[in-house]
Amino acid sequence: MVLAEGESESDLMARGLAAAAWSRWPREQAGAVADFLDGWWTQTLRTKAPPISACAVFEACVTASSSVTPWLARWEEEMGHVARQHLADGLIRWREELVSDDSPFMWWLGTEAEEQAAWREVKRWLAGQARAGRWSGCRSCASGS
Repeated sequence: MVLAEGESESDLMARGLAAAAWSRWPREQAGAVADFLDGWWTQTLRTKAPPISACAVFEACVTASSSVTPWLARWEEEMGHVARQHLADGLIRWREELVSDDSPFMWWLGTEAEEQAAWREVKRWLAGQARAGRWSGCRSCASGS
């Protein structure tokens, strides 16, 4: 609950979940964590001004699960105006990482190779979104800020 309420250390809490290997917990417990993360991410994508930025929630979900795939898939499904704005904000937040190839997943729990593979997957997905024109018309993109 603390994660969804705007806890400023969401990335560290997510790393704690990853370190606890929650995905290997008994099915009911692991399912509860997975459902929470999915619900948190989905609600964030639908909320214009969430308590934690969509980029930070994405990074936390990725850190907790050691995967970008389900979170990118959900973003793809939730591509309304608010989610597109969050996408534009992500480009701004990740601008340096996109240019340098450094991963934004500061608390990744896994190998550097796995982290870099995850970041390449995000970059490919972002490029696909650009080709599809998913963030055209967003305030942040238009202003260049």
